[in-house]
Amino acid sequence: MATRGYFSHTSANGTSFDRRVAQYYPIGRYNYWSVGENLLWSSPDVDAAGALNMWMNSPEHRANILSARWRQIGISAVHMDAGPGVFGGSPVTVITTDFGVRR
Repeated sequence: MATRGYFSHTSANGTSFDRRVAQYYPIGRYNYWSVGENLLWSSPDVDAAGALNMWMNSPEHRANILSARWRQIGISAVHMDAGPGVFGGSPVTVITTDFGVRR
């Protein structure tokens, strides 16, 4: 996202985030599979506490964080000094949190 200058749950190629995540988190031998995603775009000085505070103040993001169904999590934080596209060439930090469960 940061490199390509977009910010969306939809992948750069137009596919939904669950299809992107499925490439790395397949259903395999399990009968049930589900994923959720929280995204954050902020100034470069955002820290973990600041990101969590923003998410906890958003009902949808808060629900993802507090859901008892998730069993695994993947977190990524990327900083760019001059983010292209929607970031307007400004410094940006993009944080992605993907939640998953397979049973």
